[in-house]
Amino acid sequence: MSAASQTSAPPAAAPMDKAGDAPVPAPRRLLGFRRVALIELILFFAVALSLDWAMGTGLRFEGVQPHPFWIPVLLLAVQYGTNEGVLAALVATLALRLGNLPEQTIAQDFYQYLFVLTREPILWLVSGVLIGELRMRQIREREELRASLDLARKEAEAITRSYRALKSVKETLETRVAGQLRTVFTLYQAAKSIDRLDEGEVMLGVADLVRSVMKPEKFSLFLLNGDVLESVTNEGWDDEQDSYARWFDHSSLLFETVVGRQRQLCVTRVEDERILAGEGVLAGPLISSDTGEVVGMVKIESLGFADFSVNTVDNFRILCEWIGTALAKARRYREANEQRVFTDDALYSSSFIGRQAEFLAHLGRRMGFETTSISIRPSGLSRLSAAQRAELASAIGRAVRSSLRDTDLACDFGQQGASFGVVLTGTGLDGAKLVEAKLEKSVRQSLPTELADIPIVFTTKKVEVSA
Repeated sequence: MSAASQTSAPPAAAPMDKAGDAPVPAPRRLLGFRRVALIELILFFAVALSLDWAMGTGLRFEGVQPHPFWIPVLLLAVQYGTNEGVLAALVATLALRLGNLPEQTIAQDFYQYLFVLTREPILWLVSGVLIGELRMRQIREREELRASLDLARKEAEAITRSYRALKSVKETLETRVAGQLRTVFTLYQAAKSIDRLDEGEVMLGVADLVRSVMKPEKFSLFLLNGDVLESVTNEGWDDEQDSYARWFDHSSLLFETVVGRQRQLCVTRVEDERILAGEGVLAGPLISSDTGEVVGMVKIESLGFADFSVNTVDNFRILCEWIGTALAKARRYREANEQRVFTDDALYSSSFIGRQAEFLAHLGRRMGFETTSISIRPSGLSRLSAAQRAELASAIGRAVRSSLRDTDLACDFGQQGASFGVVLTGTGLDGAKLVEAKLEKSVRQSLPTELADIPIVFTTKKVEVSA
């Protein structure tokens, strides 16, 4: 008999293999019986009857005890259950009695003769039923265990998936919390960068602030210059592929809406999409919360899909107001600073010295004396920290003040420590060259050690005025 058939199951079940990875196919059946059982039954009786015909008496092992036909009955009942066991008993009965009925002797009555004919078939049938039912009970219990195991395996897999999903959510939340902490810190740093009184420093900090709050792929900053919005900063633009406008005049619909109506545009609104006309997804006016004036516009040309939400639009509105207030404050400070006579370093301001130099030049033209100026420009300031730039400006200011005559005017040319100057009244170019050499020596001596090698350019020229 086939040993592989011992683990077969009823047709309704599709048990799992030993590894639990794939279901074992249901056994093939013919007329309700397993095909392998039918094949084994046919082979056994073919061999047994052939041996009886060739080597035996031809009486199909009549009188042999135990009878060889017990073999298929017991094996099929043990292996496959009741159906196959009963079938084996019936086939064995046919194989034994079909055309092989013994003659009734004189000493036998009818019942004795009937007992001789049916004794072994009845025993085979009873054995097939009893042993087959025991086997069927074992198979049912095995299938129940398999079903329980399969259910337990599925529950374990579900628990595993749930655990992994929970772990993934936990890790995502941890990453998000950590990212939010970094974002808060970055936002704080970016906010500090626009909390300046110089317009240039504010515009430099605007880029960091926009990146921290909006995370855009492409954005630009426009400032209002008369009746034109001019681009002063753009990030992420590809000059070869992008054709975004770099200015908008008062006749454009976008200018009228953003500056004139002071309204924020969002591409998700049909009307706003028409106004933007492919220039971006968000555009908002830079409005000072203190005065209500519009100083420019921030435009987001490209934004990630996951970063575009209702909160994004609200954040953009707050961002525009924040930047507008900072720029307006810096502009007011610049305008006020231009009216000052002295700077923080006790030097004349650029606006004051400009008027004075023009006055002295006109006066010298009438009175017959010359007015010259000396400019002092340190270079490489971008590589210095804010503290080093302040220290450099202070050192140059001290050196200039200590080297001048009573009639000379020292000034800050209004570039935040990037350029200083001296106006020499009644001094020609030759005398100015001598003062330049003296100034250069004094400046070099006043510089701190770490800034001693910084390049500084001294330029002397005559102050000219138009007739």
